[in-house]
Amino acid sequence: MASRRRRTPNPLSTQGLDRLGLLRKDPERLADHLRSTAKEVRTIPIVGGQVCLDDGALVYVDHDHAEEDTWLLGQSLDDGVVYFATTVATDAWQDDRGRLTGLREVAALLPPLEGNLLAMATGLATWHATHQFCGRCGAPTQQDWSGHRRRCTDTNCNREHFPRTDPAIIVAVTSPDDGNRILLGRNPAWPRGFASVLAGFVEPGESLEDAVAREIKEEAGIDVDPEGIDYHSSQPWPFPASVMLGFTARATTDELDPDPEELADAEWYTRDEVGHGAVGLPPPLSISRRLVDDWLEEDE
Repeated sequence: MASRRRRTPNPLSTQGLDRLGLLRKDPERLADHLRSTAKEVRTIPIVGGQVCLDDGALVYVDHDHAEEDTWLLGQSLDDGVVYFATTVATDAWQDDRGRLTGLREVAALLPPLEGNLLAMATGLATWHATHQFCGRCGAPTQQDWSGHRRRCTDTNCNREHFPRTDPAIIVAVTSPDDGNRILLGRNPAWPRGFASVLAGFVEPGESLEDAVAREIKEEAGIDVDPEGIDYHSSQPWPFPASVMLGFTARATTDELDPDPEELADAEWYTRDEVGHGAVGLPPPLSISRRLVDDWLEEDE
């Protein structure tokens, strides 16, 4: 499996951030680090799963970073600012602080570092909200490691829980005729005229290459050349807790047989058709759009 060097990281990917992973486990070392190196400490509020902007700028709140419900995100390599995040109940939020909105709507508009911080913060918020109880014994869990671990409070269990990230593959499949056409499909829930490259979750015991071949076969009814599966790039996708692993692949046939439960329709598109708006594409925030755009540029 070959790989390609990307020109720039995908949106939401880490941009100049030290996650301070070695300091999460030791509150005293973390406190010493903050006193000695932190230019400033900022806390991002996650309000009912949304973020807050004021005149296009991300809103921060005053919050004790040592509190139980606060999570360490990392330190900027550029200016030394240390970032935390916390959740705030919607009914406890002051409406005059700014406008609440979803990460999808604003991530591409913010500086890359803040986009990555929000991806991490919203992912952690979802994990903490859904892991309040131990999956083994049912007892309440308690946060530690600066928000990157939860531990069962039952001393007979004491199970450790860590944030989950589910891997999913996303693939730009090109046609057998020198890759001059790209396969785009429409999910049954999407409006007509919109389509994207195909994607799916990796199953237990499955390699990434096997997941690529299986998903394309299941959804579009075609095989891909196992020697032609190439890694492209990856992107954190905290909606709610995935990492998208991008690939390109070459089909062995162009006779499509899409699964109607997965795809309302699927078609091959030429560069001219895609470039001139014959189909609506995903937003620039997503790796799916990056895959399509890079395919378009291959002919330039």
